[in-house]
Amino acid sequence: MHCIALPDARFLPLGRHDPKEERTSLWWSGSGVRVKLACKTLEAEITASARDHAPWMGVLMDGAPVARFPLLPGTHRYPLLAGLDAGFVHEVSIIRDSQPSYDEDGPIYLNAVYTDGTPERPAERPLLIEFIGDSLTVGEGCLGPESAEEWRMVWISHMPAFPTLVSEKLNAEKRVIALGGWGAARSWDNQTESRIGRIYGRLCAITPGGDRPADFPERPADAVVINLGTNDASALFKMTEAERAAAEEELRVRAGELMEMARAHNPKALILWAYGLCGRQVEPMLQAAVQDRRIAGDQNVRYLSLTPAASNGSRMHPSREAHQKAAEEITEVIKSLLA
Repeated sequence: MHCIALPDARFLPLGRHDPKEERTSLWWSGSGVRVKLACKTLEAEITASARDHAPWMGVLMDGAPVARFPLLPGTHRYPLLAGLDAGFVHEVSIIRDSQPSYDEDGPIYLNAVYTDGTPERPAERPLLIEFIGDSLTVGEGCLGPESAEEWRMVWISHMPAFPTLVSEKLNAEKRVIALGGWGAARSWDNQTESRIGRIYGRLCAITPGGDRPADFPERPADAVVINLGTNDASALFKMTEAERAAAEEELRVRAGELMEMARAHNPKALILWAYGLCGRQVEPMLQAAVQDRRIAGDQNVRYLSLTPAASNGSRMHPSREAHQKAAEEITEVIKSLLA
């Protein structure tokens, strides 16, 4: 096997990243690289820093998940694929499968790959979809038994979550900016600082080294899917009636601000606010925010009321079947509006 240091022009970067960085840094769920490769074996040298919440990596071949493994602190060499038929060419993606961890000293670094094959750069997919969201978008609860209740990265998997499914259905690249527990205006525990709009314009503000402007060139998205509101609803539930009225108006305003930010980064994109997997408690405020944007002149904004999950996976989050249903509904709307 020979060693290929990354970044390398034959490996297509995935997810939000700063092209000026000298290392292949994986900040968000789904970030990583994709390569066209015929090989028997593939390994990777990866550096991670999380001390408690071990982050997980994923490997996909031609869009199908084939491997998932946790990272140890420090720099280690990991097997990704083995025993393949070198006569067949596949597109292989190596991605961060779990969301950013709060005990990391920096992003995951994909330093190098080792393989007996010769890599080729794959074609970039014709569409790009940006997904903005919370635990649903990062895939919390998609893995594990329904009885699992502890908040650990093992139960968070982006590969079976609706953003991955939508992207595969539409043959699209994807970019994810999402954190479990965060909201459009407030987190699940009523923290106004934990709103995605506050960090949307930063590379990855919660991770050391990532709190810097996202002023680097990014491919503008063709569609932006926002799935926020579930944690805002949790915060509202804990309020008095008087507090709730002001917070509902704040949610409407913050939702509008986030859509305005997304529009600034993606001038021609369809912006689709898709909400409802965990109930529709704050739907009127989100619908009003979408209507506000349309009245203000942005006609390429839509609202989608998702079917509430009929079953749970782990951590009392929607099951994989619920994600599949949501992916079908989101895909249908994007197809109809981008046709």
